[in-house]
Order: sequence, then C-alpha cells, then structure tokens
Amino acid sequence: MFKQRPPLTFKKYVLTFFIVAIIFTLGFLTSDYLNDKRFLEINRAREEFQIQIMGLETQLAHFKDILCPDIGDDILTHELHVIGEKLQFMKNDLGVDHPEVLHLRKHYSLLQVRHHQFSKELNQRCNLGLIHILYFYADNRACPKCEKQGYILTHLRKNHPHLRIYSFDYNLELPALAVVKPIIPPKYLEETPKNRNNRIVSSVQKEYLPIIVINEKPFFGFQDLDAMKGILEIE
Repeated sequence: MFKQRPPLTFKKYVLTFFIVAIIFTLGFLTSDYLNDKRFLEINRAREEFQIQIMGLETQLAHFKDILCPDIGDDILTHELHVIGEKLQFMKNDLGVDHPEVLHLRKHYSLLQVRHHQFSKELNQRCNLGLIHILYFYADNRACPKCEKQGYILTHLRKNHPHLRIYSFDYNLELPALAVVKPIIPPKYLEETPKNRNNRIVSSVQKEYLPIIVINEKPFFGFQDLDAMKGILEIE
C-alpha cells in the first residue's frame, strides 16, 4: 500500500509564500530595470538624432549648393528608423497609452515632421530624386487594414532607397501634425457622427483610413502593393 503523504505544515506554507514572493519581486524588478534601460536608450538616440539634424540644417543654411555633391539624408533617415523600431518595441511591451510611451510617441512625431521638412528642402536644392510619403494610421479598431498597409510600406522602403516614409498616428493630439495632416474630403464628413469631444468616431474613420500622402496628393483607404507601385511608378 502507498503511504499517505503527510499534510503540509504551517512552516512549509510560510516558506512557499516567501519563495513565491521573492520570485515575483525579482521578476518585477528585472522587468522594471529593462524598461528603464529601453527608455534611456530611446532618449539617448533621440538626443543624438536632434544634434545630427540641427548640425545638417546649419550646414545646409550656410553652404547650400556646395554641400550637394557630398551630403544626403541617408544617415539621418537610418537613425530615424532605428528610433522608430525601438519605440514600436516599447509600444508592444507597455501599451500605446503608457504615459512615457505617449510622450515619446509625440516627440518622435515631431522628429519626423522636422526630418520631412529638412529632407524635402535638401531634395529640392540638391536634386536627390527622393519621394516623400506621409502615412496616417490608427489602431486596429478604427483602421483594420492599417497594420497590413504598414507592412506594404516597409517592404517598399527596404527595396527602394529613394523612398522616404513617415508614419503618424492620425488621432495623436499634437498641434504640429496639423502642418502635414491632409484635409478629409466632404464626402466623408457629410454624415459623420460626433462623440462628446466632437471627434470623428472610429466607425467613420474606417472609411478613409489609412491615408497616404505622396507629393502632396492624398490617397484615402487601403492601397495594396500593386496599387502602391502604380502610384509611385516603380517595379
């Protein structure tokens, strides 16, 4: 016959509780440390990017055509994407509404606006043959196809180095975005229901999001890969 296992004593309960508590505390502290480290990395990259773009803007203002044979925005563009990738990781890890993530999202959007303006001026002065694309998205509830649209744009950017793509959350409350945000055509607004904050509700946004702006011309709604290649006239 099998011997009956003796019941756990009070001391064993206490010991088990402390072991679980220690493991939980270590896990929490480790996660907190890693998150702080990621924020520091993003902030450091953001500061370095600001210094770089300010330096190039100063050079462009002073030297203009002399810089054209030797300068491009490739390095700055790479830095911009690196910051964006790190920020995306933080969004996935902590959520888009986390206070620090929201702060970094706004700052990153400002960096994109500055880079866009700088790159357009550089392209015009130095005839670099760049194509600038503004991409406005929302969350999956308001824009079910925005994620797929993002994958298509990433694919195009990797295969066509002359494309400059800037991604903005359409619902991010940031006054600077008004400079680049396209005007919604009247056909989408005629029967637009409003919520208490007088903002367009998600069900209506599904009709015109995502929005892609190419050379100042907006395209409303999802654009598949073939459509994008046709608009951009690329293979």
